[in-house]
Amino acid sequence: MRGRVVWVLACLPLLLTVLARADDLVHLTARPQVTPVAAEEPVGPVRLDDGMVLIPRSYRPGQPLPMLVILHGASQRGADMVARLAPLAETRGVIIAAPDSRDYTWDMLAARKHEADERWGPRYGADPARIDAFLARVFARYAVDPARVALAGFSDGATYALSLGPENLGLFPTLIAFSPGHIAPLHTQGTLSDGGQIRVFISHGTADRVLPLEETARATVPTFKRRGFLVDLRVFDGGHAMPPEVVESALDWWLGPA
Repeated sequence: MRGRVVWVLACLPLLLTVLARADDLVHLTARPQVTPVAAEEPVGPVRLDDGMVLIPRSYRPGQPLPMLVILHGASQRGADMVARLAPLAETRGVIIAAPDSRDYTWDMLAARKHEADERWGPRYGADPARIDAFLARVFARYAVDPARVALAGFSDGATYALSLGPENLGLFPTLIAFSPGHIAPLHTQGTLSDGGQIRVFISHGTADRVLPLEETARATVPTFKRRGFLVDLRVFDGGHAMPPEVVESALDWWLGPA
């Protein structure tokens, strides 16, 4: 009996590793640098391999700005998000970092849509590594305030942000989701190392026919609250969209009023 117990204990680390792989958790390694390698970089929209970056004209080397990492919806690209958010980014002095998915949408969601059985669960592919490499390039070029990095998204991008973000709270203390769908299971608590709460902003239209409010955001909010996240749900009259006034509200909620 004792030998059997010893064998089980010896196998436990391996078992936990297998379970972690089955859950497919992904931890990004890119972090803002105290002093970016490049001291002088152009402002405006800049193409960086697998995405677009928008640097506001107010940017000065060595003076960190907040950064919004935003994930596009299905059949969109990062450039679409940059074009949509450019005026607000300039007004608020925010760096916009918008990576591209490899497929027509983010890998975890593409995998689900391609399969007939519709089994839901986190099955990340190449996109987290692409996002990580993209962010590493941004952080190497531009001064970013590590306390004000938010992960956001629209539609499929919002679903992906609410799934990937909670596994990377050390990088993203704030999550913003515009019209998200069903998220992957949460594996973390919504607290920071200093005891503060992770903040989550979710907006959704009452007339959304693509990802209906009652089936998605209404179900997602209690899930986050049970894990200790501080959640703000903004419901608006409209469909599957990012109304400018809602986006402005999200930035006010994140950074404070302009």
